[in-house]
Amino acid sequence: MRRAATISFLALIACGSPEERTAIEALRTGARAYADSAYARADSAFASAPWDERAVFNRGNANLMMGRYEQAIAHFKEAGTMDSSAREQSRIRFNLGSVSLAEARDADTSVLRMRRQLGQLRIEGQDIARDVATFVLRDSLTREADRLEGRIDSAYAAAIAHYKSALRIAPHDDDARHDLVLAQQAFAKRQRERAAREQRDRQKEKDTELGARARLIMQQADSLVERYRFRPALELLQKGLQQDPSLRTKQEYMQKLETVNKAAQAQ
Repeated sequence: MRRAATISFLALIACGSPEERTAIEALRTGARAYADSAYARADSAFASAPWDERAVFNRGNANLMMGRYEQAIAHFKEAGTMDSSAREQSRIRFNLGSVSLAEARDADTSVLRMRRQLGQLRIEGQDIARDVATFVLRDSLTREADRLEGRIDSAYAAAIAHYKSALRIAPHDDDARHDLVLAQQAFAKRQRERAAREQRDRQKEKDTELGARARLIMQQADSLVERYRFRPALELLQKGLQQDPSLRTKQEYMQKLETVNKAAQAQ
């Protein structure tokens, strides 16, 4: 992001209502904590003045810096209902774009880490308990990675929409235009990489001839294994083998069958 998150400040004044004085103290205390990168403490300070748009806005920035994206979005949107000025609406939309862009990047990093971890998992077929645990871990990581993949796409799309909205209000905001381009380029790169990955997966499936039905059977077996229902999982895999004897040549399928068979016998 080109423009770092900034917080709203308020000059100290000697008079005002009790609410105004409370807001002043909240902004001063929160600003000091924010400057010291004590974002949780800053958030707590700003939260003491929930009626003040600047304090609510600043809570959004503090939560953004802590990676609490849902909370940041909620605070920015709330601040947007409290100040309808064009300047503030543009600033809020820019920050909403920044939250979405940061969320997309963090999720992308997490997916890469999970994919690497998945690539390192091995089913050896020698230790039943360990193999079952590996199956469960693999399926859990796969589901979470798939969930995050969808979240990355929606976050990039949201970032693009928010930056465009900011530019409609403030057409000369170079920072918003710069970050819009970043989000668009990252989103386009993801789409290209996904298309290439899907092409590789299709080719790999074609090469191994492990069809969609066999993969569905394996997924259903994995679901049963997660619940430690080894015998039904074994029966499902054996039935698939009877229906398609060519699966005997598929290492992935036969390896899973062997592991589940051992687990069922030990149960």
